[in-house]
Amino acid sequence: MALHAPAASADDGGATAPGGRHAKKRQASTPAKGPSGGVRPVRATLLTSFDLRRKHLFLYGRAGRLVFTLSGRRATSVRIHVLRASDRSLVSSLDLGERAAGRYSIPFTGTEAGVLPEGRYLLHIAGRRLRRGPAASSTAELDFRHHVFPLAGSFDWGNEGSRFGARRKGHLHQGHDLAAAEGTPVVAPRGGLVKAVGYQPGGAGHYVVVDGATESHDYVFMHLRSGSIPLTTGDPVRTGQLVGEVGNTGRSFGAHLHFEIWVGGWFSGGAPVDPLPFLQAWAG
Repeated sequence: MALHAPAASADDGGATAPGGRHAKKRQASTPAKGPSGGVRPVRATLLTSFDLRRKHLFLYGRAGRLVFTLSGRRATSVRIHVLRASDRSLVSSLDLGERAAGRYSIPFTGTEAGVLPEGRYLLHIAGRRLRRGPAASSTAELDFRHHVFPLAGSFDWGNEGSRFGARRKGHLHQGHDLAAAEGTPVVAPRGGLVKAVGYQPGGAGHYVVVDGATESHDYVFMHLRSGSIPLTTGDPVRTGQLVGEVGNTGRSFGAHLHFEIWVGGWFSGGAPVDPLPFLQAWAG
């Protein structure tokens, strides 16, 4: 269902300030007088459409796009107010500058005014003398997350032997095994840089290590399908980008993804941590 601003206007008075209180409306402009002394109405710019393309966004992932159309003879300053969906309190505002009549498509990443916290938001377009057309919405929904689940398909959590710390011959399990059909896409939970791509026939099989951007986590993907890795060491990677496919390579007894999280660097001064709480949070 489309969400609309409370009033038929898309001016700044429709936004809410922190704490949920409505911001004070700007003083209305004094109507200009025509040659005969009569009042000449101030012409407003009309918002005829507004939408956010890609409503589920991930930090360091693919950008969404703010798409809107304006009509009228005068340019107007345009802003995007980012509001919490729960109480419509103002989180931040983006100044898009003066915009004349026309159709616009502007990238939106969730980092334009600092990184947005995870959560659900409403994006509200506003501007001086900007009025909403009768068939247009001035508000779009956004769900913003910092990570994505590493499997893009059906999977099974496995049993106790799949978990971090389970006993293995000569060592303890350092990750979590997610059973899935061979060929299931494996994606980066967080954008960053590819730290390593390799093959270990007696252990990890085909594997990839991604260094997460602006955090101290390395993400490790093992037993990937032969020929499925499209990356090389040093490549940048986006959140949600394909890093390979579920396979059964190396020392593996059935198709699955062995997934590890290291804090402080993979075999470079860091240590593995239990990935299950992270996976459960991302799956939710």
